[in-house]
Amino acid sequence: MTVKYEVCLEDGTLVSKSHGVEFTVGDGYFFPAFAEAVKTMKKGEQVLLTVKPQYAFGEDGRSAVDSEGAVPPNATLHIALELVSWKSVAHITKDEKILKKILKEGEGYDRPYNGTMVQVKLIGKLEDGMIFVKKGHDEGSFEFKVDEGQVIDGLEKTVKTMKKGEHALTTVQPEYAF
Repeated sequence: MTVKYEVCLEDGTLVSKSHGVEFTVGDGYFFPAFAEAVKTMKKGEQVLLTVKPQYAFGEDGRSAVDSEGAVPPNATLHIALELVSWKSVAHITKDEKILKKILKEGEGYDRPYNGTMVQVKLIGKLEDGMIFVKKGHDEGSFEFKVDEGQVIDGLEKTVKTMKKGEHALTTVQPEYAF
């Protein structure tokens, strides 16, 4: 999700401000109330939150970090928050072993079907980030015919859900890979 926010103490002291920061709900990037509020919001919605200490930084408060101010112990916070955008994760298969997060929307409504020749750019990475394949970038386009067994099942199933020009991050479990 991408949010804009301004966090102040009760006396109006600015603690933190962002014109757009991307984070994943539940990753611990923000205190609990922040993540809970964002989950209920619509794209473009702006809210004013009053957050009691137990849902913010509690009895410990928070020391100043980089450009962000300190939060004293037991401080109530006032937050102006806007949900700018989000990227949802889709389950490509019912067993949830292929996941797709759209990074850039494609155009139109058409998607490839069995027998369609497609051109893709792909980078395959292992969980540790090591690249094991890179195709369709420097050496020209990488083409394959959908549902002809030319690539791993995970790639075929994902491509069949994509629109022209779409960019996506796909996670494929071993059952649909090599």
